[in-house]
Amino acid sequence: MANSPSSLKRGWQTTVALKVTMALTGLIFVFFVLFHMYGNLKIFMGADAFNHYAHFLQEDLLHPILPHKGGVWLLRIVLLVSILLHVYCAAKLWARGKAARGSKYKVTSGSKKKLTYASRTMRYGGIILIAFIIFHILHFTALKINVGGDYATMAPYDRVVTAFSADNWWVWLFYFIAMAALAMHVRHGVFSALATLGLETREREVAFNVIAWLCALALLVGFMLPPTAILVGWIS
Repeated sequence: MANSPSSLKRGWQTTVALKVTMALTGLIFVFFVLFHMYGNLKIFMGADAFNHYAHFLQEDLLHPILPHKGGVWLLRIVLLVSILLHVYCAAKLWARGKAARGSKYKVTSGSKKKLTYASRTMRYGGIILIAFIIFHILHFTALKINVGGDYATMAPYDRVVTAFSADNWWVWLFYFIAMAALAMHVRHGVFSALATLGLETREREVAFNVIAWLCALALLVGFMLPPTAILVGWIS
């Protein structure tokens, strides 16, 4: 007998299902930001290389399999659905965790401190990231926030150089705070995702922790290299 819609809904709402969904959507986001970071580094190859990358991302991604701009819209839809599911699962798990901590079961002081630190880091880091994503879209995609000039008349390379020039140091600072939050979120998230998906064992724990730290540091350094090079005048 096929499962009823209500039983399927209950199955999707289990803690295990929520954790798996959160792990998978988190890994999708990690792969995207690693790809995005790699593309941003093309700014060190000059204006032509960076503008070509920006044009490919916006116009020709997965072309001719998909029509022009079809790839970027597919990517946006996947990312939007992933982020919404990720936030929903995080909120549900946080609410259940809060309710469980108020129960009669005893939690040792050491594990409580560890749990509190991890949960607060992920929670507040997630809020910072959501705020940053909105700002970043308005800044470099929708071009509604123009810092230092009229972005509509500029090529992608010139927009980035203008945004992170020394006169706009506060933009660099805001991006650094957001990238630090991203690095902390990814470090904890990658390790937790691998554990949730059943890949972690005691023997692999050290290796997965190293992978998580490498991903976090790569994102922090890789994303901040172009803005920092612009800020100090190495790129103009």
